[in-house]
Amino acid sequence: MQNWIFRILAVLSFSGSLISMGQSTARNNNNLEPVAFADGISDWTLERCIQQALSQNIDIQLSMLSEEQAALAFEQATRNFGPELGGSVGQFYQSGRSIDRFSNQFVQSTIGSNNFQLQGSLLLFNGLQNQNARKQAKQNWMASGADLESIRLSVTLQVASAFVLWLQSNELEIAAASVLNGSKLQLERGQKIYDVGGSNQGALLSLKAQYASDLANMTNAQNNKISASQNLKQLIRLPATQTFEPAMENFAWSSTEFPLNAQELIDTILERRPDYHAAQYRCFAAKYACRSAKGALFPILSLGGSLGSVYSSNAKFIDGYSISGFTPIGRVQGSNEIVEIPEYTYSMQTKAFRNQLGDNFGQSLGLNMTIPIYSGLQRNTQLKNANLAWNRAELNLERTKQAIENEVLSAYNNYLNADKRYLANKENVDLQQQNEQSVLQRLNAGAASYFEYQVANTNYVNAYQNFISAKYERSFRRLVLDFYLMPPIADYNSIKTHK
Repeated sequence: MQNWIFRILAVLSFSGSLISMGQSTARNNNNLEPVAFADGISDWTLERCIQQALSQNIDIQLSMLSEEQAALAFEQATRNFGPELGGSVGQFYQSGRSIDRFSNQFVQSTIGSNNFQLQGSLLLFNGLQNQNARKQAKQNWMASGADLESIRLSVTLQVASAFVLWLQSNELEIAAASVLNGSKLQLERGQKIYDVGGSNQGALLSLKAQYASDLANMTNAQNNKISASQNLKQLIRLPATQTFEPAMENFAWSSTEFPLNAQELIDTILERRPDYHAAQYRCFAAKYACRSAKGALFPILSLGGSLGSVYSSNAKFIDGYSISGFTPIGRVQGSNEIVEIPEYTYSMQTKAFRNQLGDNFGQSLGLNMTIPIYSGLQRNTQLKNANLAWNRAELNLERTKQAIENEVLSAYNNYLNADKRYLANKENVDLQQQNEQSVLQRLNAGAASYFEYQVANTNYVNAYQNFISAKYERSFRRLVLDFYLMPPIADYNSIKTHK
């Protein structure tokens, strides 16, 4: 963006529309002549005003946030290609009658247990939805970047326009001050002539009326300059209490004509406009969204697996036994002796936590396929909506193209008209100045009345003011055309390829 600021300065210099901005004008002998102008002490140059506006403009800051959100969406779409992995840990207590999961018997006790599980899945195929979603997110990200660049360029042009308007109002104020000074000198001269009886009261009143008119014009010029300064100050978002005085810029005049005709300008401009790039990117994004919606009609194949183990306080093992007695089970045939078996008493102990985790460890691995059969034709409706969005994006692209062509053609015609107006006013001001000089010489020789000179002087002043207006209008119109011809913005495809 810094390079663009310097190019704006170069555009102002190349356009040749700001004539001798390092000079002001003063009136000597009632003629507007250039005099040396002291450089202002203010450092609010055009470059600094543009930098201030770019750093403080709210629309730019909002656009930066939108671009950051689009970048995050693209990064997330890229991460969606990776596997999903999750784990779970549980602590449970169960009391009352229940089935022991280890002995499959009813027990009446409080059992504490833990569950540990790690599971994951990897998407193998889903109709290329993830691939198209990633491409869509990338195009949206590039569109957001182009939007940001478009707003930056628009703000830059607005600041340059307001700065040129301030230069115009400043020069008009200087011209009005010069005219007022000349009127004051003529009034003082006329008063002296009237005092010695050399003129009548009507001539003196005419001088006073002219002075009052020039004083009113001076006040209007001052107000216009204050308004232009406030507009520029608000545009670059300076605090109301901060002192602000734009610096005078020195730009050279160049008579170089615009290098392209209207059609050549239109043919060149499209690939240089970020708003057209943004419309293109959104059209591509809509196309990939349509493909993603179509992919939802295909089956989904995924690979899944899990690892798990459990622990229970009711998991026991025998760590010893003893004979507590004997139980008869029958008699021996013939001798009639009693047959007995021993009764054992077992001592139980809960299995260790680590041993249970190892003994109960389980794992699984498998493929899963989900086939969409019928869901109220929701996927078909989504596909149709995606197609409509794609058609809408293409129409928006065409509308943006037409708007740019109309804008460029209008700007080109405005420049041609402004150039003709400038040349006509330049010739007019030269002739009016010559006429004023001629009438002044006749007035000094007594061959013309003051009324004749007053008419000639008024015509010259009006012609000079029109010339200033035409000069700065031509400045801005040429600035706009050179603004269109600046090098295109960086290719977002190349900038973001690494993503």
